[in-house]
Amino acid sequence: MKNTTNWITKSLNKLIYVEWDRYFEYKGGLVCFGWIDREKDNYKDFVTLEFNTESKGLVMFTTSSALYSKDIAEILGFDYSECKRIENKFKANRVIRK
Repeated sequence: MKNTTNWITKSLNKLIYVEWDRYFEYKGGLVCFGWIDREKDNYKDFVTLEFNTESKGLVMFTTSSALYSKDIAEILGFDYSECKRIENKFKANRVIRK
């Protein structure tokens, strides 16, 4: 069992500022959830990594961290996409204000 998850563990451990929390599996994949502390406002930002367990590859990541999103993309080998405020684009009924 250790050999089948070692490659996932390596990806998780690359993000030293993330505290990993939960995961779920689906046919052919696995998603891990973690948290990054935010010092300025005592909130936490989320991070998810999605893995394809058949091809043993990292499929995608998501994060709410404006501070670490570029760093995470670079560490994991993805293109960077800026994390933006939801209320600037959508008229959602409930949003977290700055």
